[in-house]
Amino acid sequence: MQNRLASWKGKLLNKAGRLTLVSSVLSSIPAYYMQINWLPQNICDNIDQTTRNFIWKGNNNKCVHHVNWQKVTTPKQYGGLGIRTAREANTSLLGKLVWNLVQQNEKLWVSLLSSKYSSGPDFLFNASAHPNSSPIWSSIIRAKNVLKNGFIWREGSGNTSFWFSSWSSHNILGS
Repeated sequence: MQNRLASWKGKLLNKAGRLTLVSSVLSSIPAYYMQINWLPQNICDNIDQTTRNFIWKGNNNKCVHHVNWQKVTTPKQYGGLGIRTAREANTSLLGKLVWNLVQQNEKLWVSLLSSKYSSGPDFLFNASAHPNSSPIWSSIIRAKNVLKNGFIWREGSGNTSFWFSSWSSHNILGS
């Protein structure tokens, strides 16, 4: 990201131009890695810091941050600038893989991972990463654990067992 920023003349752009550049280009540079790897927090912090510094100072060394970073990362509809933090982007991109594992059984990579790491019909919800797991599987499990609070059980096509499916906070009722 630093090499890309060095080639752009950020000091020649106003803040709106730098914001547009950050939204469209800078945020997409690490997206490829974010959709298959859980990035360490210090890398996410460095990405956010690089983004924040470029918005406020361009390529200059002196800078005053005029607005709190929380306000900058707030969606536009709530009065912010709509910049996504690196951790949120990383979690949402990996969340797409989690969604595909739950909903898209016909995809080849889904059937490959489910057969390799399967432990039952709802294998993803009970799955965990082991030291010998692939990096992609470990990343999916980390994202699943972050996203799990947003999951809810709902009645589906009727092939779910009321007694033997883990749909309540009291575990399986039929045991």
